[in-house]
Amino acid sequence: MTTVNEIKTVKRTFWGAAAFYFLIAFEFCYMASPFAIYFYSVYRPILNFFNDSPLLSGLITYFMPHFTTTSSSLINAHNIVGGILAVLGFLGFCIGACQVYYHKLARKGAVTGGIYNFIRHPQYACFIICSFGLLLLWPRYIVLIMFVTMLFAYYLLAKAEEKECEEKFGQSYIDYKNKTGMFFPVKLPKAAKLTAMPKSRRFALSFGIYLITLAVSVSIAIGLNNLTLDSLYTVYQDNSVNLSISAIEQSKLERIINTALSDKEVNARIEKTGVNPQTKFLNYVLPSDWYAAEIPMNGVLYRAGHRMPADYDRNSYKIIFTKADIRGNKEISSREILQNITGREPIIEVWVN
Repeated sequence: MTTVNEIKTVKRTFWGAAAFYFLIAFEFCYMASPFAIYFYSVYRPILNFFNDSPLLSGLITYFMPHFTTTSSSLINAHNIVGGILAVLGFLGFCIGACQVYYHKLARKGAVTGGIYNFIRHPQYACFIICSFGLLLLWPRYIVLIMFVTMLFAYYLLAKAEEKECEEKFGQSYIDYKNKTGMFFPVKLPKAAKLTAMPKSRRFALSFGIYLITLAVSVSIAIGLNNLTLDSLYTVYQDNSVNLSISAIEQSKLERIINTALSDKEVNARIEKTGVNPQTKFLNYVLPSDWYAAEIPMNGVLYRAGHRMPADYDRNSYKIIFTKADIRGNKEISSREILQNITGREPIIEVWVN
């Protein structure tokens, strides 16, 4: 039997996770607004706190690219699919909420019509869809961990609410429950042995399933991260990564980099930063009329927005040379640089025609 304290604990977990996802959605929407620079003056220190911690810094890294184009259609589609799922899930959540509050205000009892005729918890199901969409839009490891945690919180909260409904509405709700699915239109078979288990064993089993699900999810994310790294348009060197955020031929990318590095002033500016064998660089290559607010560029405020038109001059590019801060000052090279960056110090912006 579910106790009142257990229900309250599950609800606190749910609303805590929901608040976290609200912040993720808020961050995504706000970054495109004119007021983003003010919001990130508060938000950025939080990211810096994670970045400065050897134990936590990996949690806020992306396992799929946030704004960079890759040669993988699967990876490139994640923003489009994520946006569609986030909107559809949110609309479905609103429809379910309207039904619930209408029945409460009209005192019509348990909601069993409309979308509730197909599943018992459409709001949670839609929130899961919306949350998964936000995860695809903001593919950080910490967001993935919270998503998996929310799945289990939804299930526990749904079970607790069903207990309340059975006590409040009796046999009519039990009949409704027996003919509809919990989160899917199709009813899944029940595991009778699980319900007969002692509460302590059920909890241990649930926690074990949670840890396994979390481990599998993180493993998939690591696999996607490796696929992303393999699909980037890059030129790797021992002490630097030269990354193009637009699709470009490898030979052309190398030619642009070599042209920039052949200039004496460029080399002098790089040397002026105090180059030594441990110094690492992350250099961005992009069309001259593009900009991305995450890249420290001339005249672009941090988080002030993006401009990436599809129709651009294929003969005019710019390179933003940055000195990379490496997590834990590790001895790394080549591709490992991308996986261990905690910050970047801009050096020079070079235009190449």
